[in-house]
Amino acid sequence: MTANDSVRSIMRGIVLRGLLITAAIAVVASIIGVFAAGMAGVWGALIGAATAFVFFAITAVLMYFTADSSPTVMAGAVLGGFLVKVAGLIALTAGLRNLDFYNPWVLFVTLAVAAFASLIVDVFTVQRARLPIIDEK
Repeated sequence: MTANDSVRSIMRGIVLRGLLITAAIAVVASIIGVFAAGMAGVWGALIGAATAFVFFAITAVLMYFTADSSPTVMAGAVLGGFLVKVAGLIALTAGLRNLDFYNPWVLFVTLAVAAFASLIVDVFTVQRARLPIIDEK
């Protein structure tokens, strides 16, 4: 197994664990949201969880596909992904601004909790990863 295969394995694990934790957060936030704000709370929770998953999956997918590239290319891809996420967040907030089918506070709290959980998933996965010290090239 090369270092690039290890990076790909780590990124697959991050996306899979992120999907599982985001789904769990979506369920819990939807239950809390329905009691706090009715169906608007459920929609806020689902939008927040989906947005969080897409945002951290973008980085993991970009790193997966640039594992064979130089560090400069990988850094450029991650920076480009960051810009896509910023543009996506602006588009999401602009698109949802005048709509009232969701609760913005539930969305915000769900997004913040899911973003923090994704950081925990990243740290947990990377800490337990087995990376080769010497690449056999």
